Amino acid sequence: MHRSTSENTSIQYAADLNNVKEVTLHGTADLSFWRAVLNQEGFLPYHEADKAVLLLSAIDAKWRGFKFKEFVIAVGVCNTENGTSLDGYYLPRAFNSSKLLAFSERVFFKTPYFHGNIRLQNRIPAFIKLRDSSEVLLHAEMSMPDTPPMVEYLEWRGPIFLPNKRDKFFAILAGEAEIYPFSSEVDTFEIKASTDHEIFQQLIDSDFTGSVWVLRNNSRHAKSKTYVRDFG
Repeated sequence: MHRSTSENTSIQYAADLNNVKEVTLHGTADLSFWRAVLNQEGFLPYHEADKAVLLLSAIDAKWRGFKFKEFVIAVGVCNTENGTSLDGYYLPRAFNSSKLLAFSERVFFKTPYFHGNIRLQNRIPAFIKLRDSSEVLLHAEMSMPDTPPMVEYLEWRGPIFLPNKRDKFFAILAGEAEIYPFSSEVDTFEIKASTDHEIFQQLIDSDFTGSVWVLRNNSRHAKSKTYVRDFG
């Protein structure tokens, strides 16, 4: 879980949402697997303790009076071979509960959004559930914790790279968070391979394992327009 990175101050945000409810599961996966995947996209993986770093995040938000839910899968990337600085995230797949917003994201922002049925609960026991038209693709759920959470203000600003080898946008993710450890013994994490969405098989093949849950009840999510990668 990384708390901040640099940001180009000239960026204009096309959407800047507040009062966002959020459930994020941070985790790790096989480094060599993601090094090979990211190499095909022109990236190097960010890693901690020789593991690639990923996040799976669901939000419940409102934009211009329009309520929607969103689920994203992102992989940490680094600008150097040593992999020690989180210089952005690679976004292989994302989902929106609105068919219109998912379509708009693909057409106008060139982002890999698809329609999905998304459910989340950002209070104990928190969960994320994603399904497509026919089946549940992901179900992650906390057990009842035996200790109180660590409470901390977390903020991340930086680029989100898209899987077309040329575009990116900038994001701000910020807000006071409740942080709980992920327990592989008692927490639930289930994913199902999908012929339409390769990322779920990649999570299975790279042995994605949760590390911490981050719950936010009033977070800020801002997003810029899409730029070519040599911006900023």
